[in-house]
Amino acid sequence: MSIDAYDHRSEIDSSGTRYYVQSSLVPSQRSVVTSLFHEGTLLARQSERYDSTLAPEALRTLVRRAHDVYRLRLESLVDLRERLKKDVDGRAHLKLGEALYRQKLFREAMAEVIRSIKLGLEDASGYAILGNCLLALGDLDKAMRSFQKGIDLAPGYADLHNDLGRAYLRLEKCKDAVVEFDRALELNRYYQTALLNLAIALSLNVMLKQDYELSRDLRGRMKRLLDLNLQLKPQLDTEEFREALRAAESDRYDAVYEKLVRIRDEMETAATPDLSLEIYLILKFRADELTETDIDVLIDRLRSALDANPGYADIQNDLGVLYAAKCKIMIDKAHEAFGQALKRNPAFKKAEKNLKLAGNDRQGIHFLLKALLD
Repeated sequence: MSIDAYDHRSEIDSSGTRYYVQSSLVPSQRSVVTSLFHEGTLLARQSERYDSTLAPEALRTLVRRAHDVYRLRLESLVDLRERLKKDVDGRAHLKLGEALYRQKLFREAMAEVIRSIKLGLEDASGYAILGNCLLALGDLDKAMRSFQKGIDLAPGYADLHNDLGRAYLRLEKCKDAVVEFDRALELNRYYQTALLNLAIALSLNVMLKQDYELSRDLRGRMKRLLDLNLQLKPQLDTEEFREALRAAESDRYDAVYEKLVRIRDEMETAATPDLSLEIYLILKFRADELTETDIDVLIDRLRSALDANPGYADIQNDLGVLYAAKCKIMIDKAHEAFGQALKRNPAFKKAEKNLKLAGNDRQGIHFLLKALLD
């Protein structure tokens, strides 16, 4: 049995800015699609596949669950903004800004990043977030200044060169865009997003007839770019991407441009929950509430992420932070056990010594976790 359609909707108010969240059953795609809108504009979308044999009521439950998970994530970020209003930790505001940006809450993200800068945190990643928010909101001049400020702080930050290239691309300055995408790829030769943007910029350059040198021997270069895109991101192996490949083989760069832009835009509307950010925010503001089971669940999620991305140093680093958090819980338990032993036998000298040692370790692990999160 199946049902044709089912929607679940709600609104979120963030300091007077209202967002509309809708989760929908899409039987033709066997997916539950959750979308975020502001003032009639789609900001973000995520989808989850489902088993077509599920009964109608189970499908409705699946839609409600997907909707509630998404809504609660946004509401928790909005709530955290309120809790952090008077906090003077610039790093915490920057991390929250990044989490808000990843959920496409651009105005809220900008406010947190600007707050971190006012608190004295000059961080290239902050200017990357700020620039991307401005780019999404259409303020290209300020976006470019922000990206350039970030590059001044960290010239080797590949993401910022890719971002600046995207801004040039929006202005149809193809040569400048290509320079930035090439620079991003010099810094990270496996940067799939920059590869895709480079292919788009080269296609647009042909259409606008701007720079002849960029168009020389383009067929072979474009094939290499698109093939490497597929190798780095196998999920791109869709009919639309194959159409772009065929168009490139026959030098129809208007079709290449159209297909790749549609693919890029679809990718950019995907909301991207970041487990590293989630762990940071949880440990920063809820560490005392966590149980050993909570930590183990996060560790399992990281191990799954590491299986999918074995070369990601960030994931290994996050595992280290979680193991430190788990150590804190275990030391707390050890301290409590020694205390209980001494309570039962006040003359138990060994327990008294162990309690003191565990107390020292508790203080040490507290400072360690704080340092790891700063």
